[in-house]
Amino acid sequence: MFRGVTFVVSSIVCCSGAVAQLAPRPVADLSAAEAAGIEKGLVPRVILAEDAGKTYDLHERMVLFGVPGVSAAVFDDHHVIWAKGYGSADSRRLRPVDVHTRFQAASISKPVTAFAVMTLVQSKGLDIDRDVNDYLRTWKVPENDLTRSEKVTIRRLLSHTAGLNVGGFAGYEKTRTIPSADDVLNGKGNSPALRVVTVPGSKYSYSGGGYVVLQKLIEDQSGMPFGRYLQLHVLAPLHMTDSTFDPDPEGNVSRAHQFDGQPYPGGWHVYPELAPAGLWTTPSDVAKFCFGVLKALSGTRGALISQSLAGEMIRPSGKPEGGNGYGLGFELRGTGATASFGHGGSNAGFKSELFYFPQRRIGVILMTNSENGRVVRNELARSISNKFGLGLFPTRSVTRLPVSAGELAAIVGRYRYPGAENYFFSATSGAGNELVLKDLTTGKTNHLIAFDRDKFIDRYTGEEVAVTRETATGEITGLRDNDGDALLRMKG
Repeated sequence: MFRGVTFVVSSIVCCSGAVAQLAPRPVADLSAAEAAGIEKGLVPRVILAEDAGKTYDLHERMVLFGVPGVSAAVFDDHHVIWAKGYGSADSRRLRPVDVHTRFQAASISKPVTAFAVMTLVQSKGLDIDRDVNDYLRTWKVPENDLTRSEKVTIRRLLSHTAGLNVGGFAGYEKTRTIPSADDVLNGKGNSPALRVVTVPGSKYSYSGGGYVVLQKLIEDQSGMPFGRYLQLHVLAPLHMTDSTFDPDPEGNVSRAHQFDGQPYPGGWHVYPELAPAGLWTTPSDVAKFCFGVLKALSGTRGALISQSLAGEMIRPSGKPEGGNGYGLGFELRGTGATASFGHGGSNAGFKSELFYFPQRRIGVILMTNSENGRVVRNELARSISNKFGLGLFPTRSVTRLPVSAGELAAIVGRYRYPGAENYFFSATSGAGNELVLKDLTTGKTNHLIAFDRDKFIDRYTGEEVAVTRETATGEITGLRDNDGDALLRMKG
C-alpha cells in the first residue's frame, strides 16, 4: 500500500492434456437493461453497516475518483457479448472513449508475449526446458554460481521461476532518452541490470525483466523486431486490428492520468520493455486474443499453436512462493466454477484486468486511464461478477468505530518511508472523522475510517493501516499497512 491461488484446469483441457467437456452454452448478448444494471450496480470493497444494500453508478464513481475513461468488454468463448467505452480519453474531455480507443495493457502484454513465444517454439522446434542462452544471440543471461547446475530456460522465464531480479518497470517520459532493450537488461535505464539472484527453478518470483529476455529471444530467433513479429504472427492472424506494440501510437489512443487527474507529461510513459508492458489494445481485441488461446486449447484446426503448448500456458508451475497461481504467461486464480486464467496490468496511469472462466465460458476485460483506475475497475468487475456469479473481488463488511477529533489529531502529522530517501506521507483529519493519508511523492490518497482500536481501513480499496505505539508510553511511533510496510513518524 505504501509503495505504489490454486488453479484447476478442468473445463477445456485436463491436466493430462485430454479434452474435457465444455460447460453449458454461455450467456447471450447483454440487453440494454442488463448493461444498465451493471453500470448502476457498483459497490465498494468495504461495506459499512449503514450502507448495506446501497449501489452506485459507474459515472458517479469515475467522477469521485478522478478517472477520465473506462473501457469494458464481456465475452464468451467465441464472441464479445458486450463492449462499451465510458468517459474521455483525456482529462480535458476532448475525445470520448469508445470501443476502439486503445489503452496501454501493461502486464496483459505478458500472456500475449507468451503466446508469441509458443508460436516460435512450434515453428522453430525450440526446447522450452533448454538453457535459453543456447538460443540467444545478441545478449546472454549473465552466468554466476547460481546457474552452475540449474539454467534459465524459456519455461522458467515464462513462469517467473527463472530466479531473476527486476519485477517491473516505471517507463520513461517522452522527453527522456529512451533506452534500448539491451540497455534495460544491462542496467542502463531506470531499472537495475538483470541478474540471476536465486537458483533457477527453485521458486516463483515475479520478474518483468525475464520477459525482456523473451523479447530478445523472439528477435534473435525470428530475425525481426519484436513488434513486427507480434504483428505478423499474433495480432494480425487473430484480427486484433486495434492493437499494436508501437510504443508511441497515433490515432484513437488514451492518455494516462496521475492520481491528481492530470495527464502524464507527453500523454503517457514509453516502455521499451515491450514484451512485459508495451501492448496498446482494447478490451474487444484482448477478447480476440483469448479466442485464439481457446481455439488452441480445444485443438481446433487452424489454431496458431498446438493444443499441448496451449495447455502448458494454463498449467501452474507449482513452485514455492506463488507458483500455483501462475502458468506460462497467465495468472491462474480461483478453483472450481470460478477458476480463471488471465492477467492484471499496471503501467503509469493505466490499470487493467483480464479474466476468463473456462467452466463458465465467460470472460471480462476492463481498462482504465488513471492511477485511481484500479478502484473503479474493481468496482465494475465486482458488479459484473455479481451478475454472473464469478466471485471477483468479494466485499467485506465492517462496522465503523467512533473516533474522536482528539484521537485523530494525535495521529495527524508527517511520516516517512524508511525504504527510500526523501519519501514522505502526510496524515490529516478529513470529513466524517476520516484519517486522510497522502503519499506526497505520487499523490495517492487513502480515506480511512476506524474499525478497531488503532486500526483504520479504506472503504474503497480495503487497504488497512494500523497505528504503532511505544509499548511503555503509548506514544505514536508510526503506521503499518496490512502488507507489513511501515511508516515512521517524524518529530516536530
